[in-house]
Amino acid sequence: MLVDLKDMEIKKLSEIYDIESRDSFVSLYINMEQTNERFVDKRKKACRAVLKENRDWMENFDKTMQMIEKFLGVNDKEEGQKGLAIFASNEHDLFITYKLGVPVEDLMVVDTSPYIRPLARMIEDYETFGLVVLDNHRARIIVVSSGKIDDITKIARDIMKKHKKGGMSQGRFQRMRVGAIEHFLKEVTEEMVKIFSKENIAKIVIVGPGNAKILLKDFLPNELKNEILDLIDVDFDEADGYLISMAEEAVQKDEKDTVSKNVIRLKEEILKHGLAVYGLKDTIDAVKNGYMELLLVSKGYKQEGWKCEKCQLVDSDIIDKCPNCNGNVTQVDGIEESIEFAQRTGTKIEFVDNNPILQELGGVGGLLRFKI
Repeated sequence: MLVDLKDMEIKKLSEIYDIESRDSFVSLYINMEQTNERFVDKRKKACRAVLKENRDWMENFDKTMQMIEKFLGVNDKEEGQKGLAIFASNEHDLFITYKLGVPVEDLMVVDTSPYIRPLARMIEDYETFGLVVLDNHRARIIVVSSGKIDDITKIARDIMKKHKKGGMSQGRFQRMRVGAIEHFLKEVTEEMVKIFSKENIAKIVIVGPGNAKILLKDFLPNELKNEILDLIDVDFDEADGYLISMAEEAVQKDEKDTVSKNVIRLKEEILKHGLAVYGLKDTIDAVKNGYMELLLVSKGYKQEGWKCEKCQLVDSDIIDKCPNCNGNVTQVDGIEESIEFAQRTGTKIEFVDNNPILQELGGVGGLLRFKI
């Protein structure tokens, strides 16, 4: 069964690590649309070549890969499946799989903890949102999650047609018709409140012909009205895929605008020495201790560093022993570590496209909840 991105236990994955700093976890992402049958074998051989100097690590890796290959051998691609994510470790008795309805790049990482950066990216890229398709007598209230319809409610009412006779009869009829439309829009509003509150929807797009969508906005409570991203003119009977595509464009544009504004906020706070941190060590310290409101990560950027799994200290300098507890350290991608800490502490994450300022600051930074 395809997993809904919002149901993935990414926080649980972020809390798993090898306290002895051993590379005992295998994280595998597979693109199911363009399957490269040699990819897993090629990565397996390369990792074995590196791990062969340590017998225990090699044994765990081989047994872990046996678990993975057994799963791949008996599980067929499901309808609509575009990607697969596996997190496994024989030594830690871990085997978690996610069949994804969204695409993912082929990737296999052997590390001291599950590699969750692609999952965090997917959750941001495919944010759950509400879509309302509306004319003056029909409505479809849709929850879109992981790029597909998660839930749908249909409402239809027999609103009287326009009356063609003149005089008072016409006036009364039109008032009755307006009243019927208002009653219909109130019913739509009630369903939107019920459905979107239950699903914690924070972004809504309303589409349809005519001015019904404009009238609907006047009936909505402020908490829903403030979540509307766009009103789009389109025929009610357009295919769901087309309507979802239009709504996704509005959601993505809003996300891009929000990220741009937050990067500007970061620059302003840095200039006035305010509520901002940047650079690997200071950013991770702030995230780890729950001081961070928003973590900004440069897409595709990696920052070589080290981590002590025993005391969870991370830095970018090259050392052999942890200066805090004298424990063993392992080489890590510091950006991945900042994402893991953000997931553990419930810090919001935004990924930034090719921003030279953020890259100059070490590829990572953030906005603080309060001055530290």
